[in-house]
Amino acid sequence: MENAGILITLASFWGLSVAGQSEGIHFHRNKWVGCMIAGTLCGAVSGLYDKYLLATVGLTASAVQAWFTLYLPVVLLPLFVGWWLRWWPRNEFHWRWSIPLIALSLLIADYVYFDALRNPEALVSVVSSLRRGSTLVAFAGGIWIFREARGAAKLPAVLGIVAGIVLTVLG
Repeated sequence: MENAGILITLASFWGLSVAGQSEGIHFHRNKWVGCMIAGTLCGAVSGLYDKYLLATVGLTASAVQAWFTLYLPVVLLPLFVGWWLRWWPRNEFHWRWSIPLIALSLLIADYVYFDALRNPEALVSVVSSLRRGSTLVAFAGGIWIFREARGAAKLPAVLGIVAGIVLTVLG
C-alpha cells in the first residue's frame, strides 16, 4: 500500500503540472520548476541526514534545531549582502508583525518534525509524506487568499496527493 501511495502522489504531482500548463506554465522549460525539483531533492537528502543525526547519532531535536539556527545565518549571509548592496532589483523592506510570527511558526514546525524523526520507529518516507500535506494548505490558501485561478481543475490532483499521503502513512 505504501508503494501505491507514492505512485499516486507522483501521478498527482504530474496531474498538477498538466493543470498548470493551461495557465501558461511549461514545466519542461520553466527554470523555476527546475529550482522546485532541486529544492525537493535537497529536502529529501536533508530529511535523510536529519534522521541520521537524530536516530543514529542520538542528537536531540532541540540540539539539531539549535545547530540549524546557528548555521542558517552563515548560509544566508551572501544573499543578505547581495540584497543590502542591491545586486538585483528589490522592493523596500517594510516591517510587519507577521515576520516574527512566521519565524515562530517555522521554529515550531521544525521542532515537531525533528522530534518525529527522532523516534527510532519513525520512517523517513512516512514523515516526509506527512510534510507533503502542506500542499493542501498551500492550495487552499492560494485559492482563498490570493484568488488563484482554475482551482477546480487542480482539485483532483491535490486530492490525489492527499490520497497518496494517506496510503503511504497507512502502508
